[in-house]
Amino acid sequence: MARIPRSRVRGIAIFVVFVALAWAALTTERHTDATINFNQIMREPDVRWRDTGSVNKARIRLRSGNITQALSQGLSLVNEYGVAGQQPVMRSTQSNYGVYIFRVWQSQLGDLQEKLGQLGTIEEFKETVDTALVVRKLSTEEAILASKQAELASLSSTPSNYGDISAHRNRLYEDIRRLENTVDILRQSDTTLLYLQLLPVASKTTSYINRLAIRFLIALAAMFVAIIILYYGTRLLIYLLTLMGVKGLPTSGLGGSTYGYGNYANRYYNRYGYGSGKRKVKRIYKGQPTTPPPGEQSPPEPDKK
Repeated sequence: MARIPRSRVRGIAIFVVFVALAWAALTTERHTDATINFNQIMREPDVRWRDTGSVNKARIRLRSGNITQALSQGLSLVNEYGVAGQQPVMRSTQSNYGVYIFRVWQSQLGDLQEKLGQLGTIEEFKETVDTALVVRKLSTEEAILASKQAELASLSSTPSNYGDISAHRNRLYEDIRRLENTVDILRQSDTTLLYLQLLPVASKTTSYINRLAIRFLIALAAMFVAIIILYYGTRLLIYLLTLMGVKGLPTSGLGGSTYGYGNYANRYYNRYGYGSGKRKVKRIYKGQPTTPPPGEQSPPEPDKK
């Protein structure tokens, strides 16, 4: 079999390495972009839970290997332990995660946490208390609210178009609205605003460099095998075509007869070569007799030094 020059092998190897590296970089980047970013998804529920007023707040993040079953049973627990008559602040069930913000009775929070633990692993459990609301008493806030409402009623019964009275009436409206919200929250001090996250088990992610190296080795091995198959497949095809009588194909080293110029030159020099393989050739010149006339002797041959 004919040997391939080293320069050609080196060039092919460099080309294969660069192609494998480019393919690995492109596919690894697309795989990274395709991953689910739960931190981005949970931004809106985080803001909703933070802005909703409550004396007691709690957050539970649960991860389950069987997320479909966890979502089904988790939704049942939300409906079972949610405070009756109150709509959940947020309830979102997707194919691979769920988010629920609802109120539960403070006395039932421990029981709910235990049942959630049976669905998977509780990754985070956190309870917080709004210190700005804890120091306030419900009776005091109700008295202040009643006083503001009485003052607003007296101003409404006295017709007046002065600007300062109208501005004072608007301030009373804002104060009453804020006090009503505070009173409602204090009346629910025995409940907890629960923020429940049901997520799938986090897969073990490798670094970008490791994934790039793995894909590079896979691409390198695949291209190496493809080149070997292509090389020997091409030579086998040429050999078969030569056996079928197709001439002019570069089949040197395959054992078949060839018809190239190089092989013709080799046969010529082997037959009429120099040195030990040289054979004497009688040259005949035009216009000269091949043999000397009768009575004449052949000219002497020049001395070979």
